[in-house]
Amino acid sequence: MVAPSVASAAKFLSTPPGAVRGFLFYGSDSLQIAARAEALVRTLEGKLGPDAEIIRLHDADLAAAPERITVELSTGSLFGGTKIVWLTSCPLKAHAPLGKIAETALEGGYLVVQAPDMRKGHKLLAAFEAASHLAAIASHGEDEQSLGTAIRQRAQAQGYEIAPDAAALVAVRCDFSALLAQSETEKLITYAGQERRIALEDVEACLADQQTAGLSEIVDFALNGEGRKALLAFERFMVAEQNVTPVLVVLGQAMLRLHAVRTAADAGTPLAQAIKELRPPVFFKQQDVLAAQARRWTALALSAHIGRLNMVLKETRLRPALDHDIAADFLIAIAKEARRQ
Repeated sequence: MVAPSVASAAKFLSTPPGAVRGFLFYGSDSLQIAARAEALVRTLEGKLGPDAEIIRLHDADLAAAPERITVELSTGSLFGGTKIVWLTSCPLKAHAPLGKIAETALEGGYLVVQAPDMRKGHKLLAAFEAASHLAAIASHGEDEQSLGTAIRQRAQAQGYEIAPDAAALVAVRCDFSALLAQSETEKLITYAGQERRIALEDVEACLADQQTAGLSEIVDFALNGEGRKALLAFERFMVAEQNVTPVLVVLGQAMLRLHAVRTAADAGTPLAQAIKELRPPVFFKQQDVLAAQARRWTALALSAHIGRLNMVLKETRLRPALDHDIAADFLIAIAKEARRQ
């Protein structure tokens, strides 16, 4: 049985066992699922080298041809390397081919599956847990305590000590986003320099609310269809940060959260209840904004742009000299779609 505990999940994913070739991420937190899947794919890509080929399959791909999962895993890469087949969702049509994969060993590639709607006790989940070549990782979000512990452990790994109240403040400032907290912890370590203990006042001095507020502002303007304001906020952020990755990561998290709310609402859950059930919880001042965005966007449109975002992130890494323009163009595209919606 390969099903790492909540406490051991991060270590398991940072150095996945060689015998495990398929990974199913499930649970109540779609943001954490997406973040963990992204991090794992990057880990596998680094392990396999430059010839690794990432095949992303989204809702539309799987709805039209669910057999592509098996085909991609059973055929060699055109580049002679190893394939990583990455399912950014797990619709009902994908369950049958995934069930067959659970019955036989994976030899030609790796499989990464995001299944935010899957719950404990699901037949497919049980199959992944039972197979020695597969793993199922529960993702139920980060709370202040668990993320604070992760922040302290990251600091300790680099020879620093961060006070519990300081780590808790970082978690709150980052809206309990593990990816953003990781970035902010690195900033704190750089800020601390030779001082090996990071206190609450260091967080206040180094991590002013400006960055997090700036990121939220960019994302909200884009999702609300206010392209000009989104670009102005983006330019202000880039003057200080000069790194587009946090913008795209936070945008992706916001779109995944919005998709979860929209999907729940389409299934009959009242919008306010769908928002309250999100984990980690939405800050109360942001709930009305999120509700308005959920009324504006459809799940289908969000799914399409989430898929495109993965390609945009990759393009900014491959063409760093143009990353600013690539990110700006995507923000404009999001705002235009929001107005059309």
